[in-house]
Parts: sequence; C-alpha cells; structure tokens
Amino acid sequence: MLAGILRRICKVVFRVKVNGLEHVPTHEKLLIVANHESFLDGLLLGLFLPKRATFVVHTGVLKNWLFRQFLRLTPHLAVDPTSPLAMKKVVKRLDAGENVVIFPEGRLTLTGALMKVYDGPGFAAAKAGVKILPVRVEGAAQSYFGRLSDAHPRKLLPRVTLTILPATEIVIENPSNHPPLTSKQRRRIAGEAMRGIMQKMVFQAQKSRTFFEAFLDAIDKFGA
Repeated sequence: MLAGILRRICKVVFRVKVNGLEHVPTHEKLLIVANHESFLDGLLLGLFLPKRATFVVHTGVLKNWLFRQFLRLTPHLAVDPTSPLAMKKVVKRLDAGENVVIFPEGRLTLTGALMKVYDGPGFAAAKAGVKILPVRVEGAAQSYFGRLSDAHPRKLLPRVTLTILPATEIVIENPSNHPPLTSKQRRRIAGEAMRGIMQKMVFQAQKSRTFFEAFLDAIDKFGA
C-alpha cells in the first residue's frame, strides 16, 4: 500500500516516465544495472520496475534514518564496496534465483556523465551466468537529491525518465592455445564489458534531437 502511494506521488511530482518495459524478460533472473544520478534512484527503480529485486546498497546509506525507512519497502543487501567479499554476496543472491539491482559506478555522478565503472558487477554477472538489464536514469541528477557540481543548475522537481534497454550478457571465453585465464584477468575482462554496456546504454537511451531542440533544452537547463 505504501509503495503504491509513493509511486503515485513520484509520478505526479517528478512526472516519471518509463520507456522500454517490453525489454524486461519474464522468466530469466537478472542483474539490473543503472547509472547513479541521485539518492532517489533506488527508490524510483524499486517503485517503477516490474521486477521484484534485491537492491545492493553501500553500508554508509544505512546511517541515514530516512533511507533506512525507504529500504524497509524492498529487499536489500548492504555491502562495503572496498571488501573483496562484497561481490561474492551478490553472486550468492543471483545463484539463489533473485533479481539484483546494482549501480556499477558505486557513487553518484558529479558531472552528469558516467563516473568510474567498477569491475565487480560485471564479474558477478559473468560468474552467475545471468542476463544484464541496463536501465538509464535521466533527470534525477538535477534534483536536490543529486550531487552535481555548482556549475550545474538544480531543479526542485525535475522530470525523470527511466529507459530500459534490451537485456544482454557477459560471456568470458578462454582464448584458444592460451593458458586458462586467471581470476584477476576474468574480472578485468568482465569489468571492461560492463563499462561498454553502460556507455552503450547512455548512448542508446539518448533521444534524437534537432540542433534547435538541443538549444531549447540547454536554455531550459542553464537559463537564457
């Protein structure tokens, strides 16, 4: 009931629009990955994605009373991203058949563009052999829940769009006539693949605009 109320509030307040629902697989277990624009991202994904999933959150988030209340609405897994055991916990959840949501950047964007994408999420997806469902969050960074620098204007109630891209996967094959890949090599290869998936997601989710439309969007964002 509370989730339904919050969904209606967010839909009105942030004019949330969800594109690409047809890309969500029905029966496959998924690692859902998204860019990290604001502290709202997890709440929005939990409310508007049609899949029930476990959210991977930074242990530091649990120190915030407000976010602890939001986390009560959905299954979550608190991890320390600096710990080498963190992704093992994620793999264990995926192996158990759970859908898992994770932000591969591990931190909020400071520029509006992708931050560093870590190797762990890609390695977890490859290790568990699950499909990866990319979701582009757009607009939330402009809210006061984001961490954009002062060079970027904020909006009290920005329009937020969630764009779901087709599911993909990371398959790591050992090169023929070569020694077996080490765990470190496999992790690096998976990380590079995840970076490619995230970059492709941002590009494909970008709406096609004329020069004039881009000009008007810039005025709307930065002012005349």
